[in-house]
Amino acid sequence: MLEKIEAKSLQAKVYQQLKVALMGGHFAPGQVLVIRDLADQLGTSPMPIRQSLHRLVSEHALEEDDKVRSSVRVPELCADVFDDIKTTRKLVEAEAAAMAAKHADDGLLDRLRELDREISRVVEAGDAGEAALANRNFHFAIYEAAGSVTMMRVIESLWLQSGPYFRALIDKCFELGDEAIAQINNNDHILEAMANGDSRAARKALSEDIERAAKFFRDYIHQ
Repeated sequence: MLEKIEAKSLQAKVYQQLKVALMGGHFAPGQVLVIRDLADQLGTSPMPIRQSLHRLVSEHALEEDDKVRSSVRVPELCADVFDDIKTTRKLVEAEAAAMAAKHADDGLLDRLRELDREISRVVEAGDAGEAALANRNFHFAIYEAAGSVTMMRVIESLWLQSGPYFRALIDKCFELGDEAIAQINNNDHILEAMANGDSRAARKALSEDIERAAKFFRDYIHQ
């Protein structure tokens, strides 16, 4: 029996798609998002798009655009805000990794190894968009395993703000070549810490992962 699809359910699905797209680096810093264009891409009316964008603006993932009607913009972060987000990510995400390591089972380890292979596959294929999304999926598998709803909310907020910049970082890595890619695409220490159930090592590996990417970003992009 067919059931009516509630408008609230549709809006939630649109919001989720836009949220994952932002965290996965689908949209670039400074990019203008036009409601009508997004509605065409997602095959919906403008209303759920507008509601979702307003919600993302309230979460500081997007900002109102005064120049283009019915649109919002992906923020361009100044150096101070970027460093503030990085510092907070190191505190929260590293702790989430430590919590996940305490009860990492074979299912989680298999999932992480599969996701790590997916990162390598799309990087080798030269697909920056899929590489950014695969990186997001790898890290969020760890954070979800921490089992903290509150931490996940904070981490999602941080990734909504930093996701577009990670995509820019991957684009630059592809431009520079294999050595640059290897600097930021190395999850071996994280995987080893998870496999050993070593919370301290997981915390350190995740923190270094964030710091390494941030340094690369400052050196090559945000100069």
